Amino acid sequence: MTHPRRHPAGRSLCLLVSMGLGACATGLPNVEAVDVPRLEQEVAASPDDTDLQVQLGMAQYKAGSFDAAETTLQGAIDAGNQSGAAFLYLGMVQEERQDWSAARDAYNQYLAVGSSTEAMNEVRKRLTLIGRNLLRVQAQQALAQEAQIAGGADVTPQSVAVLPMAFNSDREDLEPLIYALSDMMTTDFAVSNALVVLERAQIQALLDEMALTSSGYAEPTTGARAGRMLRAEHVFQGVLTTLGDSDLQTDADVLNVPNTSSEGQLTEAAALDELFDMEKQIVIRTIREVLGVALTPAEEQAILENRMSNVLAFLAYGRGLRDLDQGDYEGAQAEFELSVQLEPGGFASRTVAMGEVANLLDAGSMTTADLGGLAGTTGELGLGAFGPPTASVTADLGSTALSGTLEHVTQSVAPRPTAGTLDKGPTDTSDSSGDTSTTRDPVQEAGGAETLPGTVDAQVTIVIQRPGAE
Repeated sequence: MTHPRRHPAGRSLCLLVSMGLGACATGLPNVEAVDVPRLEQEVAASPDDTDLQVQLGMAQYKAGSFDAAETTLQGAIDAGNQSGAAFLYLGMVQEERQDWSAARDAYNQYLAVGSSTEAMNEVRKRLTLIGRNLLRVQAQQALAQEAQIAGGADVTPQSVAVLPMAFNSDREDLEPLIYALSDMMTTDFAVSNALVVLERAQIQALLDEMALTSSGYAEPTTGARAGRMLRAEHVFQGVLTTLGDSDLQTDADVLNVPNTSSEGQLTEAAALDELFDMEKQIVIRTIREVLGVALTPAEEQAILENRMSNVLAFLAYGRGLRDLDQGDYEGAQAEFELSVQLEPGGFASRTVAMGEVANLLDAGSMTTADLGGLAGTTGELGLGAFGPPTASVTADLGSTALSGTLEHVTQSVAPRPTAGTLDKGPTDTSDSSGDTSTTRDPVQEAGGAETLPGTVDAQVTIVIQRPGAE
């Protein structure tokens, strides 16, 4: 679609500058809140110009008019504008409105069309934070609709939700095991291609909204209630008990959510330093004996290999997961780093958790305004001087001031260019051999007097001939 342009002289200026810097290709010009009245007038005069609409939406965002900005930006996108600026600012607006689902969608679309590598990297990190906020909102919605959720309706077949085990002990130093073990079990259950395993973060978000303590995880009604809201067919829950100073026992119960009954119960015991063997036996027995799913040799081997060897490192990992669930990202990062120090290696779940915490810390330290500023300085937006003027620019680019502006920009791009600096193509008659060695440099020949005629209708025509062209 061809849109009307309101500043032809400015567009000629953009063409000239693009030869040296490519600045006009970087995107829309930056705008500020004070530009809203001017842009509203320009949009009213050129209602089909979606670039102007995006600029207006950007200015409305900076003015704090988030509802208006959403309407403007979404309208431009619906009309066909697929610019990175449109999707980026729509995502920023939706963040401010706390519409996490819409923000996620807009940012994902931005990642497909954006031009600023730096801004795109930050958006990827923000999606981690947005994902956690979205899980919280979904949990709140599930609780609000709990009365309308039928007992066995809409469950995902062969799905399993692993709840953190309740902790039955006075050994507070071992309490982090329930977080680490539930995470390891979730990973191990997911090895089977026959099962659909819910993410730990999704389950924890719901439990947080249910305001449960760990003591409530083992209640039969808790598992059934959580399972219904998670649309899970099975819920794994249990109790971790310490026996003496160095022994552990796990009592597990697998609930069939649609039937609101127990599918089967299991008990395993082991010394503390053999807790990984205990966890593997619980998972493998649950899959085979309770859920009735056959494991391939490769799947069983993958479950057996998913382990740490250092109990202290595993405890540090559990503390990190607990801090992560409680929103203490710095504490989680410190615990994960300690876990790595105690047992280096590529424990996959720990690597993923460390990446998530790093993203959450980075995203939490950057506001949407910071993100917009980063995009504006790293290639997503053009420089304001190369697009429609902001409110602070009083000179009319279509007037006699054009000559002075052109002179200033020309010097910035190629100061006093010579034939060896900027080849403008042949200006003399070539012989039949196509020899174009005789060239002219209008700027150099003018001796610095290259000022254009100071008329309102002055036009600049620049012909750039491709190398080797006849």
